[in-house]
Formats: sequence, C-alpha cells, structure tokens
Amino acid sequence: MVDIEDMEQQARDEFAYKVRFPEECKKLPMEYLTAEEIHLATKCINQDPMAPDELKQLKQLLAKYRPYMKEYDVQQVEKNLEDNVRIIKSSKELLSLLDDPNRYRFDMHYRLNGELLRLQFRIKPLSDEEYSDILSVQTRIFRNLENEEKVTYAKMLNNMELTQEEANMQQHIQDKIVEILGDVDDTNERVTQFLIDHVEMSADDETLSHDIQVKLWHTIDIGTRNLIYAKCKEILKIDEELETELFPAIE
Repeated sequence: MVDIEDMEQQARDEFAYKVRFPEECKKLPMEYLTAEEIHLATKCINQDPMAPDELKQLKQLLAKYRPYMKEYDVQQVEKNLEDNVRIIKSSKELLSLLDDPNRYRFDMHYRLNGELLRLQFRIKPLSDEEYSDILSVQTRIFRNLENEEKVTYAKMLNNMELTQEEANMQQHIQDKIVEILGDVDDTNERVTQFLIDHVEMSADDETLSHDIQVKLWHTIDIGTRNLIYAKCKEILKIDEELETELFPAIE
C-alpha cells in the first residue's frame, strides 16, 4: 500500500532539492567544509542525481549552516548598501552637488484640449524659514496620527499599494488632516500660494510679472496643483523617510 505521507515528503524533498537547496549551497563557506560536504554541495548545485542517504546528509549540512547563512545575507545586504554609498570628503565636491542647477528641475505630462504637453518646471530656492514652515506642517500632521495611521499615511505619500484595511482608513486620515490644517479651501489656497511664490517654468526669467504667475496657478486645476505641490515636497525631501542610518560610524 502506498504511504501518502511518504509520497508528500518525497515531493517536498524533490522541490527543495531543485529550488531552495542549490541557492543555499552556494552560500556555504566551502573553505570550512570537509571534502565529503563539498562533494554533496557541488552535486546539489549541479543538480546531479542524489541518493536518499546523501540527501539526508545534505539536509543535515544545510541545517547546520543556516544560522551562518542568515547572518551572511544580512552582511551582504549591508555590503551592497555600502558599495552604493558615495563618500564625499571635500567641501568643494559637496558644494558642486548642492549647487547643481538641475537639482530642483522636474517635468510633468499635462493633457490640454486633447494634446499631451510636457511642462518643464523648476523650484525657486526656499529660505530656511520657508522650508521650516512646510516641514512643520508635515510634522504636525504626522504627530497627530496613530501608529497604524502613520504607516498608511506614509504609504499614501509614496503612492504605495494599500491593503483594504488601510484603504478604509484613508478618509479618517483625511478628516484628521483637515482638522489639523483647517478648511479644505484654506489648504488649497496655501498650496496655490506656494506654487505662485516658488514654482516657475524653466524658461521664465526675472522679467515675468507676479500677476502672470498668479493667473497661471489659479487657471491650472486644483488637482494638478496638488500633484505639483506633492512633487515639490518630494524634491525638497519634506516627506522622505530615511532608509539608511543618518549618522553612520566614522571610517
């Protein structure tokens, strides 16, 4: 009589041998293995046929080194991160990056009368006080949210996919934001005023009158205005969440 459990275990072993075990074998510290262990790992990597007793020994070998391999994975991720970190040591080099004229440039596709336009914008420099004002608004919003709401709000800002529960939470978060910032019309007016003061087309010059800027931003629909404002906050790193430690150890 066929043993169903044996058949299921054999199927699991075959799947692991073909899919999971080869990748694990590649991470084994070969310099510390015996000749027999190296032989088993090599057979698995090459997907050579393996006898049942050999498969048993291979599983024991991998179980022995899995804690090491988990640590290796963490170290490898950290190494990859470090390899992509550009080290800046001179003031001149840092200034050249900060002074990049394209640092505050961005383009946007905009459909008007059936025609697709590519609008080229730039953000005019903000004073420390103006930057702090925008940042303080975001801080006030974030401080008044519950932990789950903070996660959902951060995902909303970064256009990440929401779970059904998070999607249901959106309106509650929007209500809180309105409560913190005041009337929606007032909020929209603040957004519009920011664009009037700090965003212009890339070819605009100092001769452009303030009245034209006011007319432009009041003519563009409020939805587009809010999208442009969100892009500005992204460029200015108002909503950015740090993915790396801000002050790493000195090398």
